[in-house]
Formats: sequence, C-alpha cells, structure tokens
Amino acid sequence: MVKQGEIIKINLNPKQGHEQQSYRPYICLSHRLVSEYANIAVFAPISNTQRLYPLYVLLTDTETTGKVLLDQLVTIDYNARQYSYVETVSDHLLTKLLESVKVIFQKNTPQKIICSNIWYRAIKRGDQDKRVAE
Repeated sequence: MVKQGEIIKINLNPKQGHEQQSYRPYICLSHRLVSEYANIAVFAPISNTQRLYPLYVLLTDTETTGKVLLDQLVTIDYNARQYSYVETVSDHLLTKLLESVKVIFQKNTPQKIICSNIWYRAIKRGDQDKRVAE
C-alpha cells in the first residue's frame, strides 16, 4: 500500500493534452484510509519544469528533484499498474504540500481569501508566473 508522503514512479500513459505523461515520479497526498477502503490514492506529479507557478512546490531535502504540480492531481489505482517506491518526504514538506493544495478546493468568495500567502500575493499582483518569496 502506498502511504501519504511517499514518492513512487509509475507510468500513467496514455494521457492527453496538458496531463503529465510517461514513467515519472508522483507523490501520494491522500490519507491512508482512502487507500485502505477504496484501493486508490490521490497523487500529484513531480516535474523538473522551470515554470514558476504558485501551485508548483519545490521539493527540498529529497533525492527526487523537481516541483510537485499541485494543480494536476490525479486519482490512481496504483495496484492496477506497475510502480516502484522511491522515498518518503519529511513531515514538514508534506504539511506544506497539504496546506498549499487546499486553495484548489476552496469556495470562490470575493469577501474572503483563505489561502497560502504566496498564492494570495501572486494573484493580488496579477503575476501568476513569477513566484514570490514566502
């Protein structure tokens, strides 16, 4: 069973459009209960893209390099595909990823923006392609 915070390599082809393709690393973000009861998990792909975007979180203190693409979450039946375990990220990084991904699922309300500081500042400036310091 893949656990929350684990990075695996898995091939999800065939994909289409802007979806991440080929054999690549993914990080598991879903709670273990999802895997235990549904035999699936929610993952975010990892890419070495140079693009700066508020929902792209740089991996730190890991052997795997790149950014976690939180805007491209995917539900995977990982038991139906071949995968290999790579490593487990730190609790600090996992917490940062889970906090950052929350903005995707917030209700659109003009009165109140509840999201990470980096995302809010990028939107406020109208500059979503330039990451600002946290």
